[in-house]
Amino acid sequence: GQDVRDTPPMIDLDEARCLEVLEAGSTAHIGVIDDGEPYVTPMSYVMLDGVFYFRTAPGRRDSALRASPRMCIEVSESDADGWRSVVFWGNAEFVDDTNVRADVVAGLLHKYHSESALGFSSPGPLAEERTVVAVTPENLTGKASGGGLGGATRPGRL
Repeated sequence: GQDVRDTPPMIDLDEARCLEVLEAGSTAHIGVIDDGEPYVTPMSYVMLDGVFYFRTAPGRRDSALRASPRMCIEVSESDADGWRSVVFWGNAEFVDDTNVRADVVAGLLHKYHSESALGFSSPGPLAEERTVVAVTPENLTGKASGGGLGGATRPGRL
């Protein structure tokens, strides 16, 4: 195996590169606190003007956010050049503005309809009972592998 000492160091991503990862990512992992316990779920999302938006239906995640809006979000991507991961915190804000809600739905349809396994089956309106949530990123941090996906540069340094 490859000696860890021969592996390029992890790279810190600046804010601009973190935002690029968020723009390009397809799946976010959303961490909330539900009745004192951490609860993490994958979620499709869209970035609009630097704000992270997603939709959620009634259920555990929605209830947890209403009880405690503080959350942590992670988005990662990988390719032949290595991996990049961005983490940030923020507070869930429930969006009532119909224009913003329409922009979020349009953004999600555009992002996922044709290019992802998370895509929608048809480009029609999404279920109205879904809640639109906005999160303004705080404490944005990012890391990248020093190069490639070698044993010492895998996420978590496995």
